[in-house]
Amino acid sequence: MNVESRPPNEIGGSTVPQDAVSDATWRWAHRHLSGYLLAHSVRSYCWASEIAAIEGWEFDRRVLWNAALFHDFGLTRIPRNTECFELEGGAIARRILVGFGLAAPLADHVARVIVDHMRAGVTLADGVESVLLDRATGLDVRGDGYELVNRVRPAVIAAWPRGAFDRYFLRAVEHEVATRPGCESSRLLRDNDLAGSMTRSPWRGEPA
Repeated sequence: MNVESRPPNEIGGSTVPQDAVSDATWRWAHRHLSGYLLAHSVRSYCWASEIAAIEGWEFDRRVLWNAALFHDFGLTRIPRNTECFELEGGAIARRILVGFGLAAPLADHVARVIVDHMRAGVTLADGVESVLLDRATGLDVRGDGYELVNRVRPAVIAAWPRGAFDRYFLRAVEHEVATRPGCESSRLLRDNDLAGSMTRSPWRGEPA
């Protein structure tokens, strides 16, 4: 797993933004995310970038990169949260990114993308970055659209392997549902049968 202090120029063919804020977020993510969430976040950025290329969508790489790296931070602090993890994580990301020097409107955008990735029915009217992160995280968690990333999947997985992601992620979502049953995590876990969809996921056919 890549632990260098500066982000690479590209990961699995996906260009990585090289501005000072994106660098700072990369370093922050290595300090504050567990290994399984860091790898999930990087993979999600790569899947989103590839989906955008396939769809022919233009997007702000700074917004998507920062949103991807921050999007699940709220799962790491469920007992301390006062709101659902994506709301808490979005607010924290906004505050930290402004501190890193990101303009407030862009930090607001990142926060919205983080919140949107847990909403049902996200569309392009919500912003292309919101759609991309929503689709990319669904792909990484449940395998939705797995075949879309055939071109880049081997290189991304080689650099950022899944390992025991399924087990750790499911446990984190179950923890939030037990703590705050009214959150979007409950819809994901119970209404959308998260555990079942992960068991049936094409990722299960990948090497560990």
